[in-house]
Amino acid sequence: MKKRLLPLTLALTLFFPAAVLVRADEKPAAPDGKPAQKEEETELGKTMEKLNGAWRKLRKQVADPASNASSLELVATVKEQTEKALTLQPDKAKDIPEADRAKYIQGYQDKMKEFMAKLEKLNAAFKANDNTAAAALLKELGTLQREGHKEYKRPDK
Repeated sequence: MKKRLLPLTLALTLFFPAAVLVRADEKPAAPDGKPAQKEEETELGKTMEKLNGAWRKLRKQVADPASNASSLELVATVKEQTEKALTLQPDKAKDIPEADRAKYIQGYQDKMKEFMAKLEKLNAAFKANDNTAAAALLKELGTLQREGHKEYKRPDK
């Protein structure tokens, strides 16, 4: 009897972890039992990803006057992506009733224009080598970004 249990135990030990790893690759099931689908990527989402890459680099080097030339290029990238985002609509607008949708989209565009105005000031601060003012403006822009995301970005799942 002991001779039969040993191979069975070894087989279960070897194959069971592999079964767990194979199952780990599967997508989790949605509440209705069907596999969950990945949320489709929107044009605005792609634009914001490009903006975010430049934004992170800019935050890291804002205080360094030696990086002002690079910072100006990053601000130009953020501005370019913001201008592109201004022409797009947030995906969350689809969830807004038709009667209120135009007002919602106008609010989004106004917030983006306010962001762009602060970007112009940030650009001027870097040109003037005023990194203290640039850091303060970047902080204000970060606050605008968080407010905008709270109101206009669909929550991440």
